[in-house]
Amino acid sequence: MKKIIAAAVAAAFIAPAYAADITLSGDLEWSYSDGNGATATALDGDVNINASTETANGLSVTTSINLNDNGGDDGGDAVTIGGDFGKITLGDTSSAVDKFDDRNDYSFVAGTSLTGDDGSVGWDLPTLIPGAKVYVSYGADTNEDGNEAHTGVAVSYGAGPVSVAYAQNNNDDGTKITYVGGTATFGGIAVSVETMDDDATDLEERSVGFKYSMGDAAVYGSNQKTTTANATDSDVSAFGISYSLGGGVVAFVESSSDEEDASAESTALGVSVKF
Repeated sequence: MKKIIAAAVAAAFIAPAYAADITLSGDLEWSYSDGNGATATALDGDVNINASTETANGLSVTTSINLNDNGGDDGGDAVTIGGDFGKITLGDTSSAVDKFDDRNDYSFVAGTSLTGDDGSVGWDLPTLIPGAKVYVSYGADTNEDGNEAHTGVAVSYGAGPVSVAYAQNNNDDGTKITYVGGTATFGGIAVSVETMDDDATDLEERSVGFKYSMGDAAVYGSNQKTTTANATDSDVSAFGISYSLGGGVVAFVESSSDEEDASAESTALGVSVKF
């Protein structure tokens, strides 16, 4: 009898764990690079653990825990609640200016990306106009990623092959960060432009990029220029070729250079595996 009772108690604690659908995904990239004669190999990967369930009143609830290849926090851990009101994400989530950026981050190793802050709460509002999305964000004084306290709003609209987005974070100290971006896709080629201005630091980032896909092969490139108080900090160009081998395996060759730093030239080749 004691064994039966113990088994029943154990089952009571174990059963809720099976109520959620749990998925495991991630990727791992290995690369060999040569930067002005200095060679290096590197591993870069992450593991994403996602669980989803539904409440008694029909709300969808998902959780996401993300680890890097060393077992540390990879960012983006959050709880997301969805319903007729849209979708609310709580945790380490995107701020408004971080919601639709990094359109030109095509590369595996040598890419460029904008430096948008994260938030503590994000709300994807219900879609009222086809093709239009509205997102608002909030960042607490002390938050998961250490970014600045803010309120933000982002609006995006897509029609046919073109999508555009505008976002602004209003920081608690009276400063703001503004983002504008757009992408046009025609056949196998996508071209994107985006800008981000941070008036707190007088930082401006300008990025353009493209990706041309031909079956399993792709050619991509980007350029990002960063200035502070109108003085150029970096002017980075990156180009690459990738080829899908199937099964989530991609081989790539990339190169990057910085017009403001001759020592920053680098060429890399490697393989990426997604699961």
